[in-house]
Amino acid sequence: MQGISENNLTTYNMTQQLNTLLRDKAWARWTALVLLAAAMFFAYIFVDILSPLQASLQSLKGWDPSAYGHYTGSETFLNVFVFFLIFAGIILDKMGVRFTAILSGCVMVCGAFINYYALTDAFAGSALEAWFNNNLNIPSAWWNITPWYDGMPATAKLSAIGFMIFGCGTEMAGITVSRGIVKWFEGKEMALAMGVEMAIARVGVAVVFLASPALAKFGGVLSVSRPVGFTVLLLLIGLICFITYAFMDKKLEKQMGGNGEVADDPFKISDLKYIFSSKVFWIVALLCVLYYSAIFPFQKYANNMLQCNLGISSEQASLIFFVFPLGAAVITPFLGNFLDRKGKGASMLIFGALLMIVCHLTFAFGLPALKGDTPETVADNTMITCEVPGIPVEGDSGSHPAEIVFSIKNLANGEAAKDFLGKKVGETVVLNPQTVCVAPGENLAVSEDKQKVESRMTELLTCDLQQIQSGEIKAQPYEVKITKLVAPSGAVGIIVAYLSIILLGISFSLVPASLWPSVPKLVDGKLLGSAYAVIFWIQNIGLYAFPMVIGGVLASSNPGIFNPLNYNYTVPMVLFASLGVLALIFGLTLKRLDAKKHYGLELPNVKGKAAEESAEAEMLAAEE
Repeated sequence: MQGISENNLTTYNMTQQLNTLLRDKAWARWTALVLLAAAMFFAYIFVDILSPLQASLQSLKGWDPSAYGHYTGSETFLNVFVFFLIFAGIILDKMGVRFTAILSGCVMVCGAFINYYALTDAFAGSALEAWFNNNLNIPSAWWNITPWYDGMPATAKLSAIGFMIFGCGTEMAGITVSRGIVKWFEGKEMALAMGVEMAIARVGVAVVFLASPALAKFGGVLSVSRPVGFTVLLLLIGLICFITYAFMDKKLEKQMGGNGEVADDPFKISDLKYIFSSKVFWIVALLCVLYYSAIFPFQKYANNMLQCNLGISSEQASLIFFVFPLGAAVITPFLGNFLDRKGKGASMLIFGALLMIVCHLTFAFGLPALKGDTPETVADNTMITCEVPGIPVEGDSGSHPAEIVFSIKNLANGEAAKDFLGKKVGETVVLNPQTVCVAPGENLAVSEDKQKVESRMTELLTCDLQQIQSGEIKAQPYEVKITKLVAPSGAVGIIVAYLSIILLGISFSLVPASLWPSVPKLVDGKLLGSAYAVIFWIQNIGLYAFPMVIGGVLASSNPGIFNPLNYNYTVPMVLFASLGVLALIFGLTLKRLDAKKHYGLELPNVKGKAAEESAEAEMLAAEE
């Protein structure tokens, strides 16, 4: 500081201290990030909390694949057809990060609570359930774009309403968190902060596939509402995180003398003509839809697919799928760093599409081929399918056929296991609930009169032995006929499943690492906000429709199959792979256009040292 007097130096230091903003302090901006990321972490947990419980939802609540598919697709219904995603952007622009964050947290909690109530015993048998049974019975026709259809269980109808409200909140939270990160990290570690937030959110998906089945079976009684209720509490904690962030945000705004947010052009309908007329924009938008439609809906069915294709339990399937979001979270920052410094964005999109195709085809054909051979007799590790010729129901003189699937290891009494050992398909075994019942968590499917029988079957098959022995539950012996035996996959099948899931995670990591940073290179900066809004809206259309398509395809390709552990997933997995084929075609087209128009997709995002020095020299010259 040569040439500056001591008094001037003191004044300079004081001015620097006064000009230091809260976001200039590393601990403050990273604390803000943790608060924002924690809220999204809890939101991602709720999004997939029911994914590992697809089979249990069918056995306990009567949700067949179509009902489950309509429920999962309902999350984006209001965002797509009521344009709530666009309104959320307008609210964010008008009201700022602080207000919109708290509003999104409240909306998520409200929607999640409705979803939870629909799955509780309090809803079963209520007047509200009767209303839903008698209403929203819309014909299953091509024009029915709603999540509801005739014959859909009342629990699924109300759950869909809760999930679509939650979806509004989580989409609003997503764009708000992104804006908040820009606000706190502009000119600093913004790319790293975005990567960390995304990684934390994906860890939430990984947690679901371990925690959800464990929570469902906690206490020895299977419940699909328990994991949802627990996640509602987590969302309340997320809301508290948003409120805490709001205090920090308010202090930062006072220091900045305004709202402190980046001035983006607000979304205008008139901008759409410039965006929709761009060929390259449509390629990027469709690539986004194809990638996300092949991944997010797949997450909803992955657990059950692994159970069916490998002949394993829900817990084992959850352990395999656990590596998908966790691996994606770990590798995304590394891929982003590579693309920032080395480029090759279009090439990476092509590589990701190839990985997606290989993985989904492996799920379709490879895993079933590696499934254990059908044993001639029951062994210790055999998965048994049994037909129950008749289940008596209180107040009903008829008896109702049903089907159960369970592992010999999960019989609650060793003596009953001995009765099954060595038996062949076609033979019968008498199960006496006075001495044995199937351990909680196993699956059953009722072939007719589901509403009458499912509670009785659950009582017989998952009840506590002490309740039977004390007379609290009255259960008579019943005969089962063995109809199918399956040995679970060996080590080779499990290893192939793990490798395929890991490679799919890498493919998924390539999307945010290469696709989203490419958009500013393809769209005029003035229209960037509008372009992102439209891409997200188009993406939500795919995320709304495709789970329903997969649910319908799964049901139609498994006619007469009532047990969720006996589904054949070949056709749905081939359908997922076809999305990868289309993504590959669009990726090749995008790379060809880049070579012709020089968009810079293959160039690194970080400028070279010479470019940086030149930019600094220009700034210094301007100051002088």
